[in-house]
Amino acid sequence: MDPRRDLERPIFREVFLPLYRQLIQNACVNTGDADSGHEDRSIEVLRGFFEARGLPCQVFHARPGRGNLLVRVKGTDPSAKSLMFMGHLDVVPASAADWSVDPFAAEVKENQVWGRGAIDMLCWTAAQAVGFAEAVLAAGPKGFAGDLAFLALADEEASGRWGAQHLVAHHWESVKADFMVTELGGFFVPTVRGPVAFCNLGEKGVAWVKLSARGTPGHGSTPYRSDNAVLKVSEAALRLARWKFPFRGSRVYRSMARTAARTWLERCALNLKPGQRWGLSRVFARNQGLARFLHTASRTTASPNVVRSGQKVNIVADRAELLVDVRCVPGTTKQALLSELRRALGRRLCSEVVLEITDWFPANQSDARTPLKVAIESLFLEAHPDSQLADMVIGGVTDGRFWREKGTTVYGFSLFSQQLTMDAFAARIHGIDERLDLESLSLGLAFFSELPLRFWR
Repeated sequence: MDPRRDLERPIFREVFLPLYRQLIQNACVNTGDADSGHEDRSIEVLRGFFEARGLPCQVFHARPGRGNLLVRVKGTDPSAKSLMFMGHLDVVPASAADWSVDPFAAEVKENQVWGRGAIDMLCWTAAQAVGFAEAVLAAGPKGFAGDLAFLALADEEASGRWGAQHLVAHHWESVKADFMVTELGGFFVPTVRGPVAFCNLGEKGVAWVKLSARGTPGHGSTPYRSDNAVLKVSEAALRLARWKFPFRGSRVYRSMARTAARTWLERCALNLKPGQRWGLSRVFARNQGLARFLHTASRTTASPNVVRSGQKVNIVADRAELLVDVRCVPGTTKQALLSELRRALGRRLCSEVVLEITDWFPANQSDARTPLKVAIESLFLEAHPDSQLADMVIGGVTDGRFWREKGTTVYGFSLFSQQLTMDAFAARIHGIDERLDLESLSLGLAFFSELPLRFWR
């Protein structure tokens, strides 16, 4: 048996699994409120793990209870490149009534660990922590040429204000790195050329947009020709949801399309504006997750998600606001985005609503051709010799964006089993009954244990 898949290894059963399950059980739920998260619960667990192995930790707080933990082992060559493993400790909320298990019990059943954060991203954080310690032990007194660092963050599931954003702004000399591995990649897609897994190179830009409308209050029993603010933002939501943003076929998108296509006709269609709608519908019929990733990689998108309005059910709404999640392709500026949104709304509606970008971070992407990428691919092919590794960009954002903006090469990747398909991943992340199979967990632990040795050899 491949030792990376040996589920009875003591390091896996006696060290990694208990740590991973404890991180889930700590229930560091981030609601977006500044005083949620409580990541210090897991900071103390990790601090105990590292200090028991002679690895001193630094803990940074931007807010009480919301710690960020750094472990850094200095390299022997000041000119050598540094490598950082980065994960986060917070998770999104979970409603126990919707789950078939307790979402914070970290139950092991059906050869899977079930719980909120099992995939996003405590599997990474735990594997990185144990893998880091194992790599340092394997390197011995000789050590590594460059610095090896591990960073566990607070507040990724909100803005990163109390985690990545704070550290990069105020503690850069402590947390800087030349190369970084974090979430979000490694899941599989079955193709006509065999299984393909994706390495995440970057992220679209994020723009959270608020549309505000005013109306005139009146009695709800006489709505004829009333000036209702709800109707204005409702019309805006429909227009933005139906707007056809321009097709942008980047190099990484074309690579993703080549992976997704089953025939040359599908491949051509996916890469041409007139045929992309047909090509996406073909992919969607057999793999919904992949179709959604392809769609978001090829254009700016707008998702109207929150409406707030009115005072009382029998009063015509005199004010309303719509919150829209916009994800932008590379090269998009704030002004260009606002111009596109105004075109989508039309002149009349633009005169009735106020547009405001409340949060902005530009698209970011790392080079696909680096020594770290070579090391990642070599470990991937050893674990999955029947498979291929392809590049991708994601519509979501990770904390890696703050390091890419500073010049760090950041990849989202871990080794998983072929059970973790893109469809399974998309359904479970932030979803009901989030879970991950034991083989994937074992492979992830081995990946982070071996990657530093491969990177600096």
